[in-house]
Amino acid sequence: MNLIFESKQAGVFLMRSFFSILNNGSTCVICNEKTFIYPICKKCLSKHFSLNDVFNEKRCKICGKVLISTEDTCSRCRNERILLHTNYMLPLFSYRLWNKELLFKWKIMGERAVSSLFAYFVFKALNRLNDEIVVPVPPRKGKVKKNGWDQVDEICSFLKNRYGIKVLKLLKRNTTEQQKKLHKKERLETISCAYQVEQEKTIKQELKCVNDVLPRKVCLIDDVCTTGATIESCAEILKRIGIETVDVITLFVVD
Repeated sequence: MNLIFESKQAGVFLMRSFFSILNNGSTCVICNEKTFIYPICKKCLSKHFSLNDVFNEKRCKICGKVLISTEDTCSRCRNERILLHTNYMLPLFSYRLWNKELLFKWKIMGERAVSSLFAYFVFKALNRLNDEIVVPVPPRKGKVKKNGWDQVDEICSFLKNRYGIKVLKLLKRNTTEQQKKLHKKERLETISCAYQVEQEKTIKQELKCVNDVLPRKVCLIDDVCTTGATIESCAEILKRIGIETVDVITLFVVD
């Protein structure tokens, strides 16, 4: 299975490399230098996407955002706590400056070469948290059929097939509307009914990779955390079906 996946990915990489060369390559979103495949050069990647910096920063013990005060929680979590069912959350990068453009190229422009890079970041974070089982936040209905892929699902494919992480698709999404198009109040009002646990038959099929036993601990994976409402809804459902510990890793966080 892993060899098939890697062979397929190698073929896709070569094809993208070919078309990238024909189109004079990509441009780094930070320094505008020419790059080969990724829309970010090696120099900027090592300088601005260091996981050592991510792991060493002082963070809010609830939402994981970088702290700028001596408190152990951020002002938002002290005044308006949304994440009640997550045990720990680790957002890797802030949704600012070139990160916004990089995410746009990945999600909207379909530069899927970045998927393997993001999957590597998530894998390193999983090791840091000692998490071995992930649950992806599911895409909205019709997204995969319309676009041909889902970003979180693709990251989880790399985690499973390249790094040996167990992936359990325990959740499904009911709504088709994009959360980013809703205001904060609307997100909080609609999110409670946006997700639900998968059908029993699907759950049994998913649990085969963990010896048919519901794990005590999982890590939710999502690409962006905006208000935290999606994470909270999914974490609450997972706790409700018997999972004791729910960590969260997101690539970006809106702060």
